Amino acid sequence: MLASLLSFLPSLGIAGNPSQEWFGRGKKYMGFQAGYGSGFSLGFSGNGDGHEVEYLATFPSFGIGISDLKWENDWYRGSFDLVAEGEFIKSFEPNDGFSAGMTFLVRYNFLSWMRFVPYAEAGAAVGYLDFDLVDQEDALIFYPQACLGFHYFLTDRVAVNTSLRLHHMSNAGTNMPNNGITSGLVLVGFTFFLD
Repeated sequence: MLASLLSFLPSLGIAGNPSQEWFGRGKKYMGFQAGYGSGFSLGFSGNGDGHEVEYLATFPSFGIGISDLKWENDWYRGSFDLVAEGEFIKSFEPNDGFSAGMTFLVRYNFLSWMRFVPYAEAGAAVGYLDFDLVDQEDALIFYPQACLGFHYFLTDRVAVNTSLRLHHMSNAGTNMPNNGITSGLVLVGFTFFLD
């Protein structure tokens, strides 16, 4: 199905170069991603029952460009964005639970291609956790995270979006136990470019 969609894309009539038109200082967009997360142990973190966690997550977002085009003559030319993102997580292993919070990320968009826009981002969030784990206290939680992903423009203003995210949850020692939940996330969604 994905191959059929990608073969159809040239007929959508994208005018100009979306990667040049929709990125840069003051450019705004809204997005939505959803996907699956699975916990793992780093040895020093997440080696309690946090490594057993599995969950579904949704991330609605709003982004704004905070720089003009950088390094124009290099393959890594691009621009920076600030992204505000809601986090809504529903765990189903090892227990039913939820987590919700607000994330702020700095994203760098690689703008060397017309429809294909890879990006790298990192940031942190604060929220609330209720996973009922033995090795991670519920209540206040912080979410440091980093991500690699890409946009692929379907039309002038709409792009499909997919990413891989390293996501951590812990309370910075404000409550014990605080063994942490480190997980890998696979996300897919759409981005709508506003101006």
